[in-house]
Amino acid sequence: MCQGLDCDCDNGCCDGYTDFCCALTGENLCPPGTIVAGWWKADGSGFCDIGEPRPRFYLDCNQPCDSGCGCSGSGICDASCTTADCRCLSDCHSRAVDCTEFRYGQCNQHVECVGAIACRIVTCVPPWEWDPSCTTDFATDNATAFHDRPCLHDGFTDVAPNAFYTDAVAWMIANNITTGFSRDLFGPREAATRAHIATFLWRYAGRLTPSTTTGFDDVEPGAPEEQAVYWMAEHKYTLGTSATTFSPDRDVTRAEAITFLWRFAGEPMVANRHTFVDVAPSDFFDRAVSWASLVGITNGVSANEFGGAQTVDRAQIATFLFRYDQLSSMVGG
Repeated sequence: MCQGLDCDCDNGCCDGYTDFCCALTGENLCPPGTIVAGWWKADGSGFCDIGEPRPRFYLDCNQPCDSGCGCSGSGICDASCTTADCRCLSDCHSRAVDCTEFRYGQCNQHVECVGAIACRIVTCVPPWEWDPSCTTDFATDNATAFHDRPCLHDGFTDVAPNAFYTDAVAWMIANNITTGFSRDLFGPREAATRAHIATFLWRYAGRLTPSTTTGFDDVEPGAPEEQAVYWMAEHKYTLGTSATTFSPDRDVTRAEAITFLWRFAGEPMVANRHTFVDVAPSDFFDRAVSWASLVGITNGVSANEFGGAQTVDRAQIATFLFRYDQLSSMVGG
């Protein structure tokens, strides 16, 4: 017998690991009322790799303890002090929930006592970015590297739940503007290339067919960005990096990104100039920054700097485009 089921000890419900939250609630998030109490990582899964090996992170969602309950030396209260219902989630091949009494302890350290682990989250986001209460101290358990559930592939697992870009990425998914690096990964912190921003703008505009697909020697026929690049060139949203090159694989700077969007918007003029000290009136992106700052598309990298020379990442591109869409919706309404 295992957790009330007639299972062999080599089945999932007896292996000592807790099931994933998405199998319990449908979301890769801690259930309401539970507490992120610790985390560990696993290397070598390939689950989070973009260009290089990256770890997969697991966060434990522990049950809270009733007030007045005491703690063991490991920070776990007695099971009678919680609402935990130790069981296998569905059958012998599923793992247990509310059973394992353990705490790694890097998260929510102000909570002295917790109960059994209700379920676990898996993410490619560093835990201290997923939940600011978590520290960077880590443990490694590579035995979990290939634990999986189909529900873990229902969305991007490298998008934190409350990041500045979360709503923007969700909007892009809903509007078929992004397919991500893979089914599981959006790559918010990856540098955005000129091909990326061209493709995002083209999809946002409705995937229009350009009148020609010739002119840039470095845009291969049939390349994913081909239609987007020539559509941008046709409408003068881009002038290329030379008369015959677009440089699709080159990283985009914040100055270039905001200029592309400004041109796409019709090069609107605004009455007041921005207040960023690192953008000169002679800079090619000066008017674009003034517009983007005034209408709320960018807040800069600080209160008085725009950071035009910095590489823009995919999270920032998503956010710029999302804010532009909200602005356009309000103006159109």
